[in-house]
Amino acid sequence: MLDLTGKNILVVEDEDMNFIYLRQIFKLTNGEITRVKTGKSAIETCLEGSFDFILMDIQLPDISGIKATKEIRKFNMAIPIIAQTACRTPDELDKVLSAGCNDVLIKPFKLEDFSSLISKYI
Repeated sequence: MLDLTGKNILVVEDEDMNFIYLRQIFKLTNGEITRVKTGKSAIETCLEGSFDFILMDIQLPDISGIKATKEIRKFNMAIPIIAQTACRTPDELDKVLSAGCNDVLIKPFKLEDFSSLISKYI
């Protein structure tokens, strides 16, 4: 199991059920999470705090995770940003990576997929 003790993670997720699932995963890994529900909140929170990585939902109620990622990249190129999306089309995945996301986690995902991907960036 991935150990995220002492790691601060920003989770950008507007859907409560998706967040409950993620919260359970982070409890297992001992990671500290901060949740925001919008792209604009993600940008503001990144300006105010320090995080080890961002788990970025792409479909958000205000601005997309793609736009939020582009804005975050204007002031922070170092932080790993992992997109989480249900979209699997090559065009959409290209947009996500071109925006500045380091990787993509396809919903729904298993704990093993999450651990394997995150361990590349921590």
